[in-house]
Amino acid sequence: MSTMRRRIAIPLAIVLAVSTVPVLTGCFGNPIQGAINAATGGKVNLGGSGSLPADFPKSVPVYSGKIISALGLGSGKKEIWNVTVEIPGSAAGNSIKSDLTGAGYTVQESGTSDAGGTLVADNKTYGVLVVTSKDTSKGYWIANYTVTADGASN
Repeated sequence: MSTMRRRIAIPLAIVLAVSTVPVLTGCFGNPIQGAINAATGGKVNLGGSGSLPADFPKSVPVYSGKIISALGLGSGKKEIWNVTVEIPGSAAGNSIKSDLTGAGYTVQESGTSDAGGTLVADNKTYGVLVVTSKDTSKGYWIANYTVTADGASN
């Protein structure tokens, strides 16, 4: 597995685990909590209402839509950020790609369809995975950013 894919895959697994916690806690004790604490050092940094976490990397451009959720896990080179932003539609993926390349990121992989798209980009400091899709339960489009610091998966 390439370094870039490892840098994205491990943080994405952690973010998915964190997002399932509310579902699991209603049924039985939380078996994932120990894994999250071990992976993040027990540090979770939530953004304020509709805002990015205070330590979100300023060099990572985020689409200027309504921020639905935002969090940071861990600290330093072990920190991972996950941000979900409302976007006007699938065409916003082109703007997101342009913003990232304009900020000096190199696109490693990208693909789009009518259902959404994915984009993997990086620079010397951060890896960025962006997934766009329509939230069918809410009726609007979203862009989900997962950002890892260089060395986050080491």
